[in-house]
Formats: sequence, C-alpha cells, structure tokens
Amino acid sequence: MIIHINGMPGVGKQTVARLLAESLDAHLIDNHLLIDLVTSIHKRGSSDYFSMLEKLTDLVLEEVSQTSNETFILTNALTDELPEDRNRLDRLSQFAENHGLRFIQVLLNCDLEENKRRIASENRLLKGKLVNAQELEFLRQNYTIYHPPSEFALTINATDSSAENISEQIKHYLDNLK
Repeated sequence: MIIHINGMPGVGKQTVARLLAESLDAHLIDNHLLIDLVTSIHKRGSSDYFSMLEKLTDLVLEEVSQTSNETFILTNALTDELPEDRNRLDRLSQFAENHGLRFIQVLLNCDLEENKRRIASENRLLKGKLVNAQELEFLRQNYTIYHPPSEFALTINATDSSAENISEQIKHYLDNLK
C-alpha cells in the first residue's frame, strides 16, 4: 500500500506521516529526502532538477515494487498548476495500479493563520524548509494542491487538530477499508 500525504508547506505532513508510519510499522519517504539531494546538485525548478527528481523517484519506486507486502508513506506539496507536480502524483498513482498496490491519497490542509504559525518553527528552519510567511501566502494565493478524484481519497483539515489526532483519523480510514 502507498499512502500519499499532499498539502501546502507547513500543514504538518511530515509530522503526521512520521506518527502514522510508527503506528502502521510503515516506511516513510518524506519529499525532502529526495528534494534536498537534488537541490544539492541542481537549482530548484530547473529542467535538470525535474529530470533528476524523476530519476530518483523511479529508483525509489523500483525498490518499493520489490517489497509489495510493505506500506509506504510519501509526503509532497504537489500543485494543480504545475504540470511537473501533476505528473509526479499521476505517476505514483499509476505505479501503484501497475503493481497492484492500494494508493491512498490524503489531502492535508489548514487555514492560513494556522499555516503561517506552523511554518515559523525552528525545526523547519533547521531542516531547510520554508519558514517565510510571505512566501507561504504567495503559494496559497497562486497554487492549489493537486488532489484528483480517486477511489481512495481523504481530505483532512488540520487547523484545530493535533498530528496525533490526524494520524488516528487516517488509520481509522485505513481500518475501514479492510
């Protein structure tokens, strides 16, 4: 099974994914594992960046395909407006289908003020993540998180929920699928 948690920077994707991975004994592939490696070589957003990111993703998915009985949780901030983002999510979904894996899409969001509060954390700064509230506002005004229709999809507003609560909501959703 592949669980894909998608949402704007700072909504809590990695924190929720880490808790969920612990409770499901799943593997977590946070988007920054790949992005940080690629940006150490290529400028973010360049054609070389997208090419290398695609190659790394393919390599990771090849390894995932060898462990079909495992659960993998991936995080991203993929937008509807960028063809590269749509392509990445569509390729993940197609990969899961081709390998007979259930693909669960989780859209995680929260209101702007809470989102701005969350991105200001010291922990995000130390990890090289977005911490600038103006940049976040720009992203939220100009981009929409890509969440195409899917058989298994869940949308969670994280504004007033803890990461533990959200992780439990996702786990409950998964339990009801069985």
